[in-house]
Amino acid sequence: MERIFHIGEISRFFQIPASTLRYWEETGILSPRKGTWNNYREYTVADLMTISDILFYKNLGLSLKQIHTMESIAPMEHRDLLSKKIQEIELHKQELNRRIQRLRIHLFAIETLQKLKDTPFIEGDIDTEYIIPFEFIEIDKLRQYIENPYLYSRVQHSSHPDEEQRGLTIAARQAGSLPDKHILWKKQSHRYIICLMKEEITETFPNNLSSLLAHVQSTYQTGYIISRFLLCAKEDDKLFDFYKTYIEIL
Repeated sequence: MERIFHIGEISRFFQIPASTLRYWEETGILSPRKGTWNNYREYTVADLMTISDILFYKNLGLSLKQIHTMESIAPMEHRDLLSKKIQEIELHKQELNRRIQRLRIHLFAIETLQKLKDTPFIEGDIDTEYIIPFEFIEIDKLRQYIENPYLYSRVQHSSHPDEEQRGLTIAARQAGSLPDKHILWKKQSHRYIICLMKEEITETFPNNLSSLLAHVQSTYQTGYIISRFLLCAKEDDKLFDFYKTYIEIL
């Protein structure tokens, strides 16, 4: 005698909501018969095989519409469909990898901020070699900033710190083909005092750069000031932009 299963049993066996099984039936991908006396859905072993196949193809990432056609297309069409799906997944994987990288950049910024709070005024080298001018209306540069906000840099000189220029840090290989007039700042020194600058997000944008500079100048002569953006966050109920700031020592 043929074994019959009801929707509740199928739902528990495959761990699929009964509503999903009903939806598959509405789309025509699954066709259980109805009982003679009670009109309840009755699933056979053949239906179990069909459900297994549906789940197999769903795990490959195919849509219900694509799954519905699998039994009616030739092997080479199977190949083309699956090859296209692999290409889609590869593109998705690349985007996921980019997203992971962006998350790591942001986590690095948070870790850097905490390190600068724990150990301010450390001497070290700067982690950029060239900075080019940057305005937010420059689309290509703006895209680079969106990909990695840490590229955003502010260039000042300790002899006139009120004069500030916005820039975007670039690698040496990118700067190689640029004329000097397109370079805002080029690394000349390897000695910097590294500290944390924070700028309050208010109408006047007050920051602590002058106190940082005064502290360093009590011991050293200073040159350029390069501030690289870390993140925007709250501290003591105030909103700040935080920067990893390099004060050149001469």
